[in-house]
Amino acid sequence: MENKEKEEKEIYVPEKRNNLKTKLLPSLFMLSGGTIALIICLLQKLPMTEFLLVLFLALLGFAILGTIVKSIVDQFNMNMNYMDYFEENGDLVEKGNNDDF
Repeated sequence: MENKEKEEKEIYVPEKRNNLKTKLLPSLFMLSGGTIALIICLLQKLPMTEFLLVLFLALLGFAILGTIVKSIVDQFNMNMNYMDYFEENGDLVEKGNNDDF
């Protein structure tokens, strides 16, 4: 009997975890950077060796940039306080915005 009362009184504490889909961010940055580099190189009519060098450096730079952005977004999500969104009994609280007319 006491165990059931204890279980009912326990407050749900959401764990801090990364629930955003940030795994693909570096790949998307590389894809967009490679596309931009391709278009610029084609417009400039660069020789193949210079084109490949520019493309490689663009992909490398955008991969690093995407990884940095991913780590910043992940760190922000991990530091977010989720307790503001839950009531004491564990129900999700909807926070209204002040944009209602």
